Amino acid sequence: MKTSDKKISGVLHQTRSAENFQLRRYQPEPALAPLVEQFWLVDWDLRGKPAHTQQNLPDPNMHLIISKQGAKVLGPVSKKYSYSMQGQGKIIGVKFNLGVLAKKLHFPLDKALDSEFEVADIFEIDQQKLMKNTLNAKNDQAAVAYLSHELQNNIIQLDPAIIKVQTLAEHIKNNNNINRVEILAEHCHTSVRNIQRLFKTYVGLSPKWLIRKYRLHHALERLENQQLSLAELAASLDYADQSHLTRDFSEFLNITPRQYK
Repeated sequence: MKTSDKKISGVLHQTRSAENFQLRRYQPEPALAPLVEQFWLVDWDLRGKPAHTQQNLPDPNMHLIISKQGAKVLGPVSKKYSYSMQGQGKIIGVKFNLGVLAKKLHFPLDKALDSEFEVADIFEIDQQKLMKNTLNAKNDQAAVAYLSHELQNNIIQLDPAIIKVQTLAEHIKNNNNINRVEILAEHCHTSVRNIQRLFKTYVGLSPKWLIRKYRLHHALERLENQQLSLAELAASLDYADQSHLTRDFSEFLNITPRQYK
């Protein structure tokens, strides 16, 4: 079982937060690669310590999340997502590839935004058995093996539209100079209208919204790793001015960049 080497992004106060839990990430088997981007497992032991609220600005991918509170499928998240950790516990998760579950829903993906669903609403999986055989697994390998087996019957044949939207999203995520949809269209040799249609169907967020969201990923990374003034940060990410940076922080994270620092 290979560990995932994908860069972690979108985690608020990443270094300090990591002191409160242990995160492991694993690649799927080749047969599951069209469906699953990675498996992730988190454990924490905060007995006798203050509770920790983990805050992320996640990718727009859908997730399967399993904990002692239950199992659920999480739709695309538009803004900040928070999870409270206290005492001792664990979460076992599956991050699905972008867009691959859109056709398994009975409604447009943008209607699933910031929503949670029962596992049975999307997969033919027994939720109680799923929780028992993953949360009580003897190790990570056993938990991932069980999940892989249960997901085998849900592998989706990728069509060109899904591959296209995944490529578009990767361009946004990895190029902080893409700050307008028109620039993305030029980079990927397609039309703005086509991009908007693909994102509505397979992402659930508009391309403009995702561009703003991923610029904040870059902002969080630079605040984590570099000593920058807010004016320098805004300029380095090609914001028109510092007020635009503050607007995005406030809208997505419900905090100003100065408060975040």
